[in-house]
Amino acid sequence: MQVGETTTPIPQQSVPDSVSRHRRIPWLRGWRAPVHRDGLALVLSSALTSGVGLLYWVVVARLFPPEVVGVNQVALSTMMLLGGVSHLNLTYALLRFVPVAGRASRRLVVAGYLVTALIASLVGGVFALGARIWAPQLLEAVGQLNLLVFFMLATPVWAIFTVQDYVLTGIRKATIVPLENLSFSLLKIVLLALAAWFTVQGGIAVSWVAATAVVVLGVNLWLLLWALPAHGRENAGKAVPITLGSIATYLRADYAGAVFWQAAITGLPVLVLARLGPGAAATYGIVWQIGMALYLVASGMGQSMVAHTATDPGGLEAAHKALVTKALTLIVPVVAVLVLAGPVALSIFGPHYVEFGTGALVLIALSAVPNVITAATVSSARVRQRMGVLFAVPATIATIVIVLSWALTPYLGITGVALAWLIGQTIVAGVILVVTAPWLPPLLATRIDALRSAALLRRVGPDAVLTAGVDDPDRWVLRERLAGGSESVVVSVQPQDGPGALLKACDTVRSAAGLRRQTEVLAALHSDERIAHWAVLIPRILGAGDVGGSYCVMESRMPGEPGMAALHDPARRRLFTASAISTISELHRCTSTTLVTGDDQLRRWVHDPMDIVLDALPRNLRSSACRIADELDRRLRGRPRPSDGRTGTTARSTC
Repeated sequence: MQVGETTTPIPQQSVPDSVSRHRRIPWLRGWRAPVHRDGLALVLSSALTSGVGLLYWVVVARLFPPEVVGVNQVALSTMMLLGGVSHLNLTYALLRFVPVAGRASRRLVVAGYLVTALIASLVGGVFALGARIWAPQLLEAVGQLNLLVFFMLATPVWAIFTVQDYVLTGIRKATIVPLENLSFSLLKIVLLALAAWFTVQGGIAVSWVAATAVVVLGVNLWLLLWALPAHGRENAGKAVPITLGSIATYLRADYAGAVFWQAAITGLPVLVLARLGPGAAATYGIVWQIGMALYLVASGMGQSMVAHTATDPGGLEAAHKALVTKALTLIVPVVAVLVLAGPVALSIFGPHYVEFGTGALVLIALSAVPNVITAATVSSARVRQRMGVLFAVPATIATIVIVLSWALTPYLGITGVALAWLIGQTIVAGVILVVTAPWLPPLLATRIDALRSAALLRRVGPDAVLTAGVDDPDRWVLRERLAGGSESVVVSVQPQDGPGALLKACDTVRSAAGLRRQTEVLAALHSDERIAHWAVLIPRILGAGDVGGSYCVMESRMPGEPGMAALHDPARRRLFTASAISTISELHRCTSTTLVTGDDQLRRWVHDPMDIVLDALPRNLRSSACRIADELDRRLRGRPRPSDGRTGTTARSTC
């Protein structure tokens, strides 16, 4: 209760905490839940690809000297880098929009493929023509014409190969991805054997690109002729309008961050070749193949989370926590094995790789643990369209890794590159954990909350006034920030003339649900004729809406000061308390009625809460909890209780 001016706090208690919400979302329960099933399918795909892919590199390492392996690995890594830059990060754009495109999904995918292929071929040609400047070692080893043909043809094929996995995930066909990638990996080995038998020049790179082309052709014939039309028909009722502007807005920051990330992942082999030579490039390429397999666990589960929460963002917070937990469950044991048995893992490639790659393998494996935190944060930001996070996280990691790699390689060799990965991932993951921590020391918590609320205000900005739907939005100007925390912000809004108002914005599902509940309560109070004379004491909702995943409300601003000041003032405390009691009593007198406790009340007071408790209890305790619910039902049923005015259906329970 406050004296005069009202900056009604955003209520939090009406919404279950994140643990309860997790228990109430069926599709998050267990590994068989759809979001985790598809995530595991992508992880399995990565495991198959990595496993058979490592077999491919074992064959390569045994058939070719390290210098030849190094040159081919750099060519393939460069092709992947150019392909990643060329698809403009349409991977995640299609993953985000294909699920809600309805019958337009096939047109959307075809357009994405055409743009990707055209840009990739152009970028590949430019790189090959300028290789004398930025890759002279590669040009000397391959030749100008061969380099030009390879990059102009291979880059668009690889770019489409990358995009198609995200399309499959977007239409909930992620279980196809393991079969696709297994076929790709096996076909590479067969073609490599043929290339070695016939002594094809550049046989390593040629076998890789030819296998990619065969898989791209087969998968996309199935996608375009059957899977996408079927998806469009099934989801026609859920379709939302998708414009070029909405896709461009989504891509802008995400693409910039993805370019940095691709530069770190696929560009570092070029740096290693330039600084340390082809032998070191071959060793780093083998070590990175193993490390990347660990990175792909969080990436695959993140892709599944984006696809499943695109149409149900209410479960994002619980899905994010589940992603981190389950990804760490899969990764940590493998990291422990690699740390303890790194030389054994590398021995299958040959003594050269054991001698120069063991330390790098240990460090890169360890970097996969903080990568779970950073990858999960980026995936959540894609769903919520947090453009700053989409750019800042991968760009910061990539910058740290590239700068440290350049500085450390002359002294530590490829171990310096691996150390750079561990340092970059750890620093960024540490910052994320601190910024999002539920509890921090008061001084640090205050500063971080201020930064988060200021970022929220910048994100919603003047658009919040337009979205709220108030009359004459051009009249309103944002003024000073009055309050804010880690999840919300309250700012004064002043028109050119007339009384001011308050703009409230919430950043999380939990806080937004509380603010929506407040909006409903204030609207209900103002519409109740029984307290029309009393309603002048509370704010009036001027407008409400969503801006970039944040819920915003405009409400009238009441004159006065916070009630806490009156409670702390001995001279005013008694008068304030008496006024509060009198006001609450009048509200109760005007609105209260008595009813007999029935099915609806018992459902809300006993059985729904007990369902949540039962879901969290061990099996041996559930019968006792059911007996408690039955006893409460028996004792409360038929007793008079104050009415809150809500109605509902009959009681239910899993007991």
